[in-house]
Amino acid sequence: MDLAADTTGFLASIWIYLIGGFFVMVSAILPPVPSTTVFVGLGALAGLDGGPKALPLVLAMMVGAVAGDLLTYWIIKLFGHTRWGATRGPRRQRAVDAATRRLKQRPYMFMLTSRFIPMGRLSSNIAATMAGYPLRAFSVFSLVSASVWSIYAVGIGILTRYWPGISTQVAVIIAIVFSIILGWLVGRVSAWVLDRKNSKPSSGVAP
Repeated sequence: MDLAADTTGFLASIWIYLIGGFFVMVSAILPPVPSTTVFVGLGALAGLDGGPKALPLVLAMMVGAVAGDLLTYWIIKLFGHTRWGATRGPRRQRAVDAATRRLKQRPYMFMLTSRFIPMGRLSSNIAATMAGYPLRAFSVFSLVSASVWSIYAVGIGILTRYWPGISTQVAVIIAIVFSIILGWLVGRVSAWVLDRKNSKPSSGVAP
């Protein structure tokens, strides 16, 4: 991406943060909507002349993540998850069931790492809501996990930009690919640890 070609100044405007945060909010209920990759790519442009700023990017992603989590929470509270098209189907039901099992044993670890597991963010929000977590506890979980997720996404983008001998365009591509691979690895390891723990008898969730 050639920042000099952005004659409108869009990448340095407040709209980039608002639209990016909106994407993250919507992705809470519609997982196919891009969220992490958007902010990883923007992170690779952060600090460049005509590009966005790192701290506002992190804050925008955090706000969007928490807003999306709370929106999911209230939708599930009002309608339940079985009537909601975004959670229908055997694959998605299995994801919710797995999230519920993992939440019972290690809620803190699961909520922190669930955003790296496929369907994990939506499934963890559903599981926490259906398990009866009060809004206050759910909000704390959301804020902490959103902070980790936002710093991770924007941070990877920034780090890859400093790799020697690569252009801005290549840095963006590398950042996105690297974030997907690393996120997949984190998700697989955390899922393995959680499922290993869940093989032992559970006493249930204690909100």
